Amino acid sequence: MGQYYRLINHDKKEYIEPWTLGTGAKLWEWCANNGCRLLPFLLRQSTEGGGGDIRQEYESAGHWAGDRIVLVGDYDISCDYERAANEYKDITLQVAQEFNDFIECPELKVNETYETQ
Repeated sequence: MGQYYRLINHDKKEYIEPWTLGTGAKLWEWCANNGCRLLPFLLRQSTEGGGGDIRQEYESAGHWAGDRIVLVGDYDISCDYERAANEYKDITLQVAQEFNDFIECPELKVNETYETQ
């Protein structure tokens, strides 16, 4: 079967669910899928814009900059994987939609399948 991973933000009590993006949740799948491209969008920190930068305000852009973020497995002793699903907010769709609006190129957009496991 294998271990599944969820990207969580302890400070904001939010998480990214890979299945919503139509990707796998094992570590290798996280490393190989397009969902990882959401991280630079979430972690952006800048007081100025430049070529290729954000031209409009997105709630998710830079939303996780400076926070405690982990990719935690469901086998981990911390139980953070389950805690996130039960107590944290799933922001996957919002981030994916804003990212896709920003990225514009159809072939570079992340999938928004709206599926959950």
